[in-house]
Amino acid sequence: MVPVETHIRTHDGQLLFARSYVPDEFCRSARTLIIVHGTSEHGGRYDHVARVAAEQGWEVIVPDMRGHGRSDGVPVHVDRFDEYLGDLDTLWQYFELNPDRTALLGHSFGGLICTRFAETRPSRLASLVLMSPLLGLKVKIEFYTLALGKLMSLIAPRTRFQSKVPVESTTRNLEVLKRRETDKLLHRSVTARWFFEMKQAIADAWRDADKLNVPVLALQAGADLIVAPDAVEPWLRTAGSDDTRFRMVDDHYHELLNEPDWQETLEEVLSWLDERVPELNDPTGARRHSR
Repeated sequence: MVPVETHIRTHDGQLLFARSYVPDEFCRSARTLIIVHGTSEHGGRYDHVARVAAEQGWEVIVPDMRGHGRSDGVPVHVDRFDEYLGDLDTLWQYFELNPDRTALLGHSFGGLICTRFAETRPSRLASLVLMSPLLGLKVKIEFYTLALGKLMSLIAPRTRFQSKVPVESTTRNLEVLKRRETDKLLHRSVTARWFFEMKQAIADAWRDADKLNVPVLALQAGADLIVAPDAVEPWLRTAGSDDTRFRMVDDHYHELLNEPDWQETLEEVLSWLDERVPELNDPTGARRHSR
């Protein structure tokens, strides 16, 4: 399966790079899964996930979020967090997505983006999957760095700070860690403005949890050293949805879909999604965008 690569013009003129994986015509079921990657990475790191989902009848769309991968933008920078939500709006419009047949899956910072999208646009999707979502930080940042970053976010918002995330804490999969070493699309720094927009988005996600009314599956790595493992379940208990499921994946590192047993985790995700967005036997009349 060769993904279709597309550059899409966003609401503010940026070019957003996206890959789409389309099932064979025979099994096409007019249901769509959007995968949103985490900070400093890109959608190409989810190729293995997208291929499995497409084999099970999903059209899978995997963008590089702005400032990441092959998309336009200052690396790991936004002036406003809502720019990410606007980019998802662009994807919905370009691919003419059917809200009743579209699910969102977000990892880490991508989970925060997806959370805010679902809280502010609940009528645009059918289900939400969060993988070690960024609803609280575990990585410790010195007070001096925070104070300097806050100042720079106001007077020089594109000032860069080196990431404090230890690469070896992302996954126990040695092959994935080795591929990181040669991946030129990965970044190891963020801007001051990005950091404080991220912090505000976390606070907003907690404040607006009661507005989340779609089914939610949240899987959290139990040995996570990057996001706070104990933040997700309490947040989910405040969600407005009456269909939520949480599981702590014990002894796993942050990138659940890159861990050695990622196939088992993905099978759990796809089984849960199948119950909320089932495959259609007759997709006649369903949305198809010619591109």
